[in-house]
Amino acid sequence: MTYEFVPPIYPDETIYSYAARLHVYWAEKNHRKTAKRLFGKAPINIDQRLPLGIEHIARATGNEIDTLLQHHTFYPLFSGFVSCPIALKEAMLSNSGKNLANASSVAQAGIAPLGGSRYCPLCIDQDTLQYGIAYWHLSHQLQGVTCCTTHDVELVQVEQCTRKFELPPQQDESNGVIASQEALRLARLLLRFNSDFEFNIPDCREDYWGGPSELLRLKNQYRGQNVNMAVLMEAVNLLSEEIFSFSILSENVVFKLIHCTDYYCHPTKHIFLCFVLDLLPAQQPETSVSRDKYNQMLERDRFRCISIYQSGITKLRPTSRAVDRSVNYVKSIARQMGVKYQKRTKFITPDIEARIIAKAKAGLHRQTIAHEEGVSVPTVELFINGVLGLSDKRRNLRKESRRKYARQALLNTMSNLPELTRKNIKKAIYADYMWLYRHDKTWLYQTLPAARNHTKL
Repeated sequence: MTYEFVPPIYPDETIYSYAARLHVYWAEKNHRKTAKRLFGKAPINIDQRLPLGIEHIARATGNEIDTLLQHHTFYPLFSGFVSCPIALKEAMLSNSGKNLANASSVAQAGIAPLGGSRYCPLCIDQDTLQYGIAYWHLSHQLQGVTCCTTHDVELVQVEQCTRKFELPPQQDESNGVIASQEALRLARLLLRFNSDFEFNIPDCREDYWGGPSELLRLKNQYRGQNVNMAVLMEAVNLLSEEIFSFSILSENVVFKLIHCTDYYCHPTKHIFLCFVLDLLPAQQPETSVSRDKYNQMLERDRFRCISIYQSGITKLRPTSRAVDRSVNYVKSIARQMGVKYQKRTKFITPDIEARIIAKAKAGLHRQTIAHEEGVSVPTVELFINGVLGLSDKRRNLRKESRRKYARQALLNTMSNLPELTRKNIKKAIYADYMWLYRHDKTWLYQTLPAARNHTKL
C-alpha cells in the first residue's frame, strides 16, 4: 500500500526512526496498524541496526531498496564480516527474522550491554532546529559506538520496545558529557569501516585488510607462530573496561580471530581487536643488525680468551669467569688454538672423536651422534664447536634441508589442489608457508598462484 505523500527519510536516519516519524505524521495510535502498513506484518520487531522488511517499507514509501539498505542500515558493514552476505540481504529484505540472527552473527555476539538505542543531546537540539523533529541517527546505534563523532559527547542509552515506534526525547537540556579520546577514536574507526563497505572505498581495508594476524606481524608481536596471550589480553581488557566498563572479548574469541581464517563474529569484536593491536607498541624485530652486534660480542670474548691463554693461564673455570662465558665456550677456543688445558679423566679415544666430527660434518643430529657413540650431547657439542666453522656449516645444512622440504610441500599442495587460493594454501600448510615467507619470500611469491580479487555481492 502506498500513500500520495510520504515525508522523505532524513540523512543518517534509521529505518526504525523513519517508521516512528511516519507513525507520528499519520497521527496513528495503534502500532500494529503502522507495522502492517509499512512492513506487511504485525507485530514486528524492527532493529535499529539490521531491520527487517526493507522491501516492504521501500514499496510503501516510494524509496529505493538499495538506498535504504546501503545508507540507512548497517548492512554494508555486516556484509563484510559474514560468511554469506546474500543470505543476510535476503533476510533483511523479508519481513521474517527467522534467519537474520544467524546470518548476521548477532546471535553469537555476547555484547548485550551495548544494545538498546542511543541519542546525542546536542543532536536533539540540532535536528529540532533544522527539521522540526528529533530522530534516531544510524551512526549512534552500532554496538561499540558510545559517543557522537559530530559533537564529541557521550551518547545517552535508552531501552525501548522494538515493536513500538517511538522517537527519541524531543528535548534534552543537558549539554552532554565530553567523550574520552579512545572512545572517539574507536567510534570513528567503526563508522569508517561501514563507510568503506558502503561506498566501496578501500580506506580501512588498506590498513586492516590482513586483520589481527597481519597487525601482530607488523608490530613484531609473533615469536615463531605464537603470541603472548597474557600481554595481549591485558591490553584488550584494559581498553575494554575503559570504554565499555566491561570486557567484550574473551581469550577464546581473541585466539580464534588471530588464528582462524574462517571464524565469523560480530564486526565490532573484529574491529575492536584491530583497534587494540594498532595501539600496541611495536617490538624490536630480530634484525641482522642485532645479530651483527652479537657476533661482535662473540669475537670480542674470543680475543679475550686468546689473550688469557697466551698469558699462560690454562685453567678453564677461571677463564670462564673472566670472560663471563660458559666452560664449554672457553674450552672450544682452547681446542681451536691447540692449548693444552687441564682435563678431567675422560674415556673418549681419538677414534671416537674423529667419528663424532665426521658424523657432525655429514649433518647428523647431535642426539643421534651421542646415542651412536655412547657419549653425552654436551660432549658432541664440544667437539663440534672445537672445529672452526663447523657449527655454521651445520646450521646452513639444516636451513637448506628445511627450504627443500617447505618448497616441496608447497608444490605438492598446488599440484594436488590447483583451485586453492593463496589464503587457502597458507591455511593448508601454515608452518611451511610461514617458513618460506620469512626465509624464501622471493621464491614463494614467484611460485604462488596469482592473487584473486573477490568482490562481495
